[in-house]
This record gives sequence, C-alpha cells and structure tokens, in this order.
Amino acid sequence: MSSSGSTPAPRVHARSPDVGRRWVTAAGTIRAIAEIDPDVAARIFGSRDAIALGGWPGATTGRSWASSTRFTEDVANDTIPDDLQVAMYDPEHWDATPLDEQLDPHTSIETFGTLARSKGYTVLITPHPNLVSVPGSPLAPEDGERRESAYLRSGIAEVAAANADVIETQAQTLQGDPDRYRAFVAETVRIARATKRDIQVLSGLSTHPGYPATVAMLRNAWMSVRDVVDGHYLSLARLRLPEVATAFLAETVTTDP
Repeated sequence: MSSSGSTPAPRVHARSPDVGRRWVTAAGTIRAIAEIDPDVAARIFGSRDAIALGGWPGATTGRSWASSTRFTEDVANDTIPDDLQVAMYDPEHWDATPLDEQLDPHTSIETFGTLARSKGYTVLITPHPNLVSVPGSPLAPEDGERRESAYLRSGIAEVAAANADVIETQAQTLQGDPDRYRAFVAETVRIARATKRDIQVLSGLSTHPGYPATVAMLRNAWMSVRDVVDGHYLSLARLRLPEVATAFLAETVTTDP
C-alpha cells in the first residue's frame, strides 16, 4: 500500500446488514463459477458485502497471506496495491505458514492484526483447526480429545476475534455431518462474540474438504448455521467441482432472493 497519504479504505460494517449472506472467496473461484452461470456469480459476488481475494468487479477487494512475516515484509516494501481493503491472514499447518507461526499462532495473529489495522485495512483472520495438530504444539489435543475440541479450548478463536473485524471458522471438513458442523461453528461463534460483541463470524464451505461435496451437502451445512453466522468462506479446493458450487449458490439465491 502506498504511503503517500492516501485515505484508508472504509471498514466493512461490523455486522452484515443481511445476516448469513456475506461471501468470501478467491477471484479464481468466482471466475470458475461465472463461466458456468454469470448471473449467479453476479448476484452472489457482485456487491460490496462480498470479499473477493484478488479483486472482482463490484466486490470488496481483499488479499490473503498465509504468513504474518510475509505480510510485514510486504508492508515494509510498499508492495501492496492501493485498492486493497481487506487483509486476510490464513495460518494453517501447511508449508505456506512458517513453523514458528504455526507453533505460536496467538502471537502471529496479534502481530498481523495490529499491523493491518494500523494501515487502515479491514482484518479477516481464518485460522485452521489443524494448528493444534502441529508436532510440538503446546495446543495439541489431549488423549482421546478431538481436534475441534482442542481448537475450541486453545484460545485461537479468542485471539482472532480480538485482533480482527471478521473471522472464519474453518469447519468445512465437518460439512458432511450438519449436526457436528453446527455444533463446532456455533461454539466458535459463542467464544468469538464473548470476546468481541460485534465481530463478524463466517464458516467455511468447500467443494472438496478431503472428500467430494454434493449440492445437498453444502446446502444442509449452510442451512444448519444460517441463524448464527454472518456468512461463509467458499473454497473450490484447487478449483474442483465448480459445477457443484454453482448449483448450490443458485439454490441460495432462490432461497434468499
């Protein structure tokens, strides 16, 4: 972002005026959906309430970083475009996030959020529950404890909420079981809003969260949490099954015209 005295982008409202309807995804995902049904893509992603990572006409422009250190470097080197409004931090147990950030996500989340806010960005933080599965993590599950339970007691959701305007619960691996999906998402929402009352909370949906999704699977997961979340992050998981995502989104348009 230029340091030439430009006016910081306005923050996204603390709660979506159309609860349950905020969508966040990558520009490549929107493009794949638009190739199948341009009307659905325009209806879902062509408004300022949508966040497009990489930019999309009509949407709020965002960009994702998997490394807080890389974000700090990009800010220092002034390589972030002036039109960016949403800075997203996506720490996970994967090669894209440095090991020190995986092992101490609390500090890396706070560092990212503090710097992003100082630059006038809306802050979106999307920590993956697999952070508690990093070998050597002090947040590791106890004997017999599920990963999601360890995540809920890890403090990651609290730190994310305290340092962001919007957070995501990456619950997509549970979307095939709507009851478990809702339970995990709802508890994360409770924790986050106890930390910051006006935090926006999204839940993750994916066309391939380790297994192929169906339209019914996405619809059932979406319906199970509509009363508790502000919207969703939609992933095509390497652009797989865009036709499933498109058909699902077409149903949401029909449900909520």
